[in-house]
Amino acid sequence: MASSERPYRPDDIVVWPDGTWATLGEVWAGDFGWMSDDYEIVRADDVERLKALNLADDLGLP
Repeated sequence: MASSERPYRPDDIVVWPDGTWATLGEVWAGDFGWMSDDYEIVRADDVERLKALNLADDLGLP
């Protein structure tokens, strides 16, 4: 890992192609083990990407 990269955090968001989402902490805990490993991890502070994925309302973003 490059020194400029930050490790993922439990509050980062996992998004599957079908629009299902969860926190990375929930995925790490095994709560979504039945879902595929084909997902995108979006940092919780990447508001623009979360808005582009239509998750702003679900996550209470402005």
